[in-house]
Amino acid sequence: MTGMIVRAASRLGHQVTARNLSSVTQSSIRVTGILIRQQNLMTRNIPAVGHFHRSAFYSTSNSESPKDPKDTPIVQPNPAPMEDLTYPIGFGAAGSVAPEKSISKPPPPPPTGVVGKAKDFFRKGKEIVIQCKDGVKLLWTNKRIVKDLKKAQKEAGHQLTRREFQLIQKTDIDLKRLVPFGLVFIFATEYIPLIIIFAPQLIPSTCVTPSQLEGRRKKIHEKRSAMTEKLIRLNRREINKEALANYNSFINIAKRYGEGFDYKMIDREHMASFCRFMDLNGFGPKFMLTKRLDKHMSYLKEDDLLLQKEGLESLTFSELQLANEERGMRSLEVSREHLEKSLAYWLKVSLSKDAAVPPALLVFSRMFLLHSTFKSDSSKKQ
Repeated sequence: MTGMIVRAASRLGHQVTARNLSSVTQSSIRVTGILIRQQNLMTRNIPAVGHFHRSAFYSTSNSESPKDPKDTPIVQPNPAPMEDLTYPIGFGAAGSVAPEKSISKPPPPPPTGVVGKAKDFFRKGKEIVIQCKDGVKLLWTNKRIVKDLKKAQKEAGHQLTRREFQLIQKTDIDLKRLVPFGLVFIFATEYIPLIIIFAPQLIPSTCVTPSQLEGRRKKIHEKRSAMTEKLIRLNRREINKEALANYNSFINIAKRYGEGFDYKMIDREHMASFCRFMDLNGFGPKFMLTKRLDKHMSYLKEDDLLLQKEGLESLTFSELQLANEERGMRSLEVSREHLEKSLAYWLKVSLSKDAAVPPALLVFSRMFLLHSTFKSDSSKKQ
């Protein structure tokens, strides 16, 4: 080993004596091994490290410099291949950096084949399970808050704000959904991703991500758009979009045709259409559909009073979107001004003192006004 070190050092122009040879350590032996590899690469006309500008690596046999500097050939070595640079570093030589820290790895390719897709599916499923666990914990926290609010409302006469009212309503609905969702979570966890896609109404709202909520809203809007196109195509009455978009005309329609929109006068087919348009379950006999729609419209009536009391300026953009969506109005790809104006027009009609507007007429009018826009939304179709 000592003879190899001496020969390697002599090739590179270093003098090694017995005095400094004794100070050679194990790390020096590794460094010398790297230098030997670099010298061997040079003999194959492949420069080892392009950024090392030592004259010993690229010198000619004549060590004396010529008198005229212009006669000196300029050597421009090409950088060494990447495998030649990383191979000796991988052994952990002294002063080296591990290649995985110095060289960024490319992103993994998309999964291919049955096995790759299965692994990706189970990875996403694991993320959804973690998300559902966090959602259940949040729901349990909301349950305790709602319990305190109801106690304060009953004992101390606490007046609920709209956000508190919304929290109570959403938590009560989520707790009802928690029973079937919990059974699926315990006995068939692998089916949770499919339930989120095909049956989101069974999932508590605290377990839904913003991206999933956005996808659900798009599906609801597509369903409502199809119902609106069919209604406008088959409508032959004087009730049309222009008449319902004007407040005075709307009140006249309510006075003239109000009795026709009583729950008792609506057949089961139209009642199911009203429920589906309001994102409610459209299955069941007429009395169940009527009860379902009436309960939803009563909730909206109470929410309308709180909105009128607190004003629309206090709502965030996401709260405006949800309020419009619950009332069968467009909530995607519109400005905040559009959301405020459409909600303000609903409140004006719903809480009108000029005439009693039947709840079914409010739902019917939303079918016509689904794609209505305001002057500020010039990019949209009128």
